[in-house]
Amino acid sequence: MTGTTWGGHGGSAKLSHGKDPMASTMFPSIETSMHHRTNKEWMDKTIQASESTLRQHGESNKVRVTSSIVKEVVQNNDTHHLGKVNMGFRTKMGQTIEMIRKLETAIKDNITETGNLEKSKRQLVKGKAELVEPMNMVKKRFKIREVRPARENIEDPVHLALEAEFSALASSSEQLKNQADATAEMFDRLNAMREKMRADLRDKKHALDLDNTCLTLTHESAPLHPPSEETIHTKTTTLAGEIPPSSPTSVLMGENASGRFSYEWLFTKEEREALKDAFYAVANENSEILAQSFETVYSKAGVHVTEQNTVIEMMQLHPDTKLDWAKFCQALSMMRGQREHPVMLPPIWRSKTNALVDNSHALLMSSNRLRYQSQELVAHCDEIRRKTHIVVQKNLRKKVQESTDMRKMCEKRIMEADLEIKRLEASEKSLAVAYEAKAKPLAVAEARYNIRRQRKHREEVHDEVEDLMAKEVEELQKGVAALQRELDMTRATLMELKENKKTLEADYEDKTQALELDQKCLKLEDKANQKRSMYNAFLQGHI
Repeated sequence: MTGTTWGGHGGSAKLSHGKDPMASTMFPSIETSMHHRTNKEWMDKTIQASESTLRQHGESNKVRVTSSIVKEVVQNNDTHHLGKVNMGFRTKMGQTIEMIRKLETAIKDNITETGNLEKSKRQLVKGKAELVEPMNMVKKRFKIREVRPARENIEDPVHLALEAEFSALASSSEQLKNQADATAEMFDRLNAMREKMRADLRDKKHALDLDNTCLTLTHESAPLHPPSEETIHTKTTTLAGEIPPSSPTSVLMGENASGRFSYEWLFTKEEREALKDAFYAVANENSEILAQSFETVYSKAGVHVTEQNTVIEMMQLHPDTKLDWAKFCQALSMMRGQREHPVMLPPIWRSKTNALVDNSHALLMSSNRLRYQSQELVAHCDEIRRKTHIVVQKNLRKKVQESTDMRKMCEKRIMEADLEIKRLEASEKSLAVAYEAKAKPLAVAEARYNIRRQRKHREEVHDEVEDLMAKEVEELQKGVAALQRELDMTRATLMELKENKKTLEADYEDKTQALELDQKCLKLEDKANQKRSMYNAFLQGHI
């Protein structure tokens, strides 16, 4: 074939070895595109392409088998994780339902106790109001007895009993007022506690609805719940500024979805390095610090955590409790997380509700004791009021009886004095008559004796007649003197008896007036006692 020529296209053409003789004539572009490749190259290329295809088929089978295995593993993992997540949701919902039941029971007990406490307060107010009328009655009795005559205006047992009654009533009124104020304060505390529990109950019901929504969420309903613009997973704020949204590379305390806080999320890199240096600077040879040194570490690192309770108060730790690096980070995350976010650690979430319920129970116990004390106080004040009133009534009745007896005695003595005055007046009259009867003979006898004394010296002898006359004058003088003394004594006794009669009459009038006033006081009675017929009859002395 060498040297063979072909006609066409401006002359002859030689057939070259290894070239397609039709390539240049029929397909001039092929020759140009293949760069004058030989048939061997062309065949090798095809064979290589075929072998490559076979190899790719094998690789494709491997990839297909691997994909199938990976798909099955991923599906199994998804099913496993979905089951764990659903189990977590059910567990959390069960805990939430338990807390909701506790809160509902506590709220119900709170409402019941609030109603009972309100009744107790009304009883206290009513008891205090019931003391107003007895106190006014005591004041009226004091005012009535103030107008007693001076002779009768003394601090008698009635006056002392009235003072004791007024003091007891005033003291009871003050105690009831203080107890009512304490009850009102407890009422406000119960209302405040109920509002806290209701707020917690609303939050837990809302959280329960959200968990239930998450549990029942499917690929069809998922688009109905788009994520919010800013959540705890997309934005975290610290004093150092906002941490850019990122997925947790290493979550030290667990996932945030369970209610915990990532140490790396809540603290910047500079803060974490400073805290780590400060921790190991304070830690012992076992890389542990005491709980009481907790604030010293983050203060030394220059990191501000919280202005609220200390870690000892929040985690209820003993000051000598040892904390390693992990527990230290957990406490830091909890303290800052509590300030930055409303999410809490599960133990804190449960303990806070339990603490709220326990505080409510303690408040209910205090309210029960307060109500019991109020009931005892009302009963005690009512008993004191009755006892003091009975004492006053007894003393008043005794005073009335004494005044009546004294009045009767005065009346009797006045009657006796009148009778004796009449007798003395009659005696005075008879003595005056006797005195006059003796005075005339005495005057005659004295005149005779004086006449005889006028005899001359010769006739002036002491004869028998003179002796008789002297004796007569002496006897008459003695009789007149005796009558005069008796008359004077009778007149003095009569005058004294009349003065005594006047005193008795004045005393009789005073006692009559005082008796009337005491009887008026005795008739006074408060409405509360008037309702108790037997008690009132006893106070009035009828039974």
